[in-house]
Amino acid sequence: MWQIEWMIGLLPTWMFHIIVATGVGLILASWALKRIPFINQYNLPVHLIGILLTIVGVYYEGGRGTQAAWEARVKDMEAKVQVAEAKSNEVNTVIETRVVEKVKIVKEKTNANKQIIKEVAGAQLDAKCELPVSTVMLVNSASKNEVSGSPTVSDGASSGVKASDLLDTVVENYGRYNEIREKLVAWQEWYKQQKRIFEEVNK
Repeated sequence: MWQIEWMIGLLPTWMFHIIVATGVGLILASWALKRIPFINQYNLPVHLIGILLTIVGVYYEGGRGTQAAWEARVKDMEAKVQVAEAKSNEVNTVIETRVVEKVKIVKEKTNANKQIIKEVAGAQLDAKCELPVSTVMLVNSASKNEVSGSPTVSDGASSGVKASDLLDTVVENYGRYNEIREKLVAWQEWYKQQKRIFEEVNK
């Protein structure tokens, strides 16, 4: 059966126009045959053949029309998708470049602040501040999102950890936070633009 369908599919569209015209012509001819003596016996076969040809011709003409419409729609969608992909790639490049630049600026500022700790602020802080064990335990627990337990030694006992080291860690963590923030903002912008681009494909 599929071989017949395949062979019919090879026929040009004008062939189906002829089949429809022939079918309609035979139907009209069958009405005329009713009035002609000795020939009217062929009326029914001619009429049935005409109906069959008309149905077959109209069916395949409709199929060709539907297929052509779908092919046109597919080509239109393919063209829109290609345009959308090109715009999407442009957005990717712009946002990626922007993120790299902003993260670079964040790192530069973080490193500058850490240098200030190393050269000036750290020494000043260490001269006036000594970290107790409870403070170090609290910071370590908070970094793991845990609740700090009681210090193993008496409150106020020195931890031996320099306050400048704690300050350095705080600055480093703030820097990482700002890097993540810049990436999140960029991702949100990327999502909005990609959504807008590909929504235009379905318009």
